Amino acid sequence: MENSADSSQIVEGVICHCGHFTTLKTSWTETNPGRRFRGCKFYGRPDACDFFSWLDPPAHPRYKSVINGLLRNKSVADKKREVVSWKFRIYQIGFWLLMCFVVIHVLL
Repeated sequence: MENSADSSQIVEGVICHCGHFTTLKTSWTETNPGRRFRGCKFYGRPDACDFFSWLDPPAHPRYKSVINGLLRNKSVADKKREVVSWKFRIYQIGFWLLMCFVVIHVLL
């Protein structure tokens, strides 16, 4: 799982300590899955300030458990899909190699 946000957007009207509009992000940590927060748009850079503010209240433990379970299931499904995709590519290559061999054998 990721640590913070997949996407962010500028939040109009909320200015951080360094004088810029904050960004709205979504946390995907196990402790705060799906919880939105505001932060300095320069977070992670040397010129960023330490502005941070939760937009959503803390989630109920059951909600956290369900969301984290769904995220784990999605992660497993994504990995399985990737394996199936690679197997399909390998079978395609094998098929075309076999067809090339057959065509060459027939022509000779």
